[in-house]
Amino acid sequence: MNQITRTQIIEAMVSGLKAEEYILAIWLEGADGTESVDAYSDVDLVCYVRDGYVGDAMAHLESCLSRLGALDIVYEEPGRPENNRYKVYHLEATSDNLLIDVTFQSETFPVSFLYEDLTVVPVVLVDKANVVKFHHADPQMTRNQLRIQLAQAQGCYGQRSRAIKYTDRKMFLEALIYYQKYVLGPLVDVLRIAHTPYQSDAFLVHASRDFPPDVVTALERLYKVQSVEDIAVRIKLADDWFQKAVVQADQVLPELDL
Repeated sequence: MNQITRTQIIEAMVSGLKAEEYILAIWLEGADGTESVDAYSDVDLVCYVRDGYVGDAMAHLESCLSRLGALDIVYEEPGRPENNRYKVYHLEATSDNLLIDVTFQSETFPVSFLYEDLTVVPVVLVDKANVVKFHHADPQMTRNQLRIQLAQAQGCYGQRSRAIKYTDRKMFLEALIYYQKYVLGPLVDVLRIAHTPYQSDAFLVHASRDFPPDVVTALERLYKVQSVEDIAVRIKLADDWFQKAVVQADQVLPELDL
């Protein structure tokens, strides 16, 4: 039996949902928006509905998927509001990589896309109410947000002694978690500001695509640790890089072409 394809899944969801009166818009994000779909890509679908109909949309979509085959993954991310719920599905007759990520949003959840943000690009499949709109980033607001992020990253990195003390104590697990939190985390945040200011909150998502090759190689080296000795050495390497990245970020902020 032939495997169910990615295209078949998308077509089944859209054709099953679009006729419902409470469905206002449906669009794809992720790899479809960035035109980077490959054999490993999942499906990132957003279903935008009238207030009070999120549960109906979920049930209807799951019915559409079940007609294609048995679902072996149905997982909802906990703690999200009723107007912005997120579920992950997988059909057992498909590739393990072909997860179906669906965000269910309603009218009280604002939708807006930035022209400058090239990583979140909607591919509109249905839009009955002119839901999907773009706008340009506000220059001053963007700079203010990035300056706050930069200050927070500097404050976090200033606590790297929390990692260093565990390298001195020869406690690898503790050193590792604090190294990631107080060294690598803030470093990546600053690098995001310096290199991809419109994707400043993306952290390592698509980092290999977004950062220059030399930055990717250097980050990979910092992340590859197997001992407290490795961590101690890499903290010293990170120290110099972090200060240079802060200077670079400071130079980028006033030059943003907004």
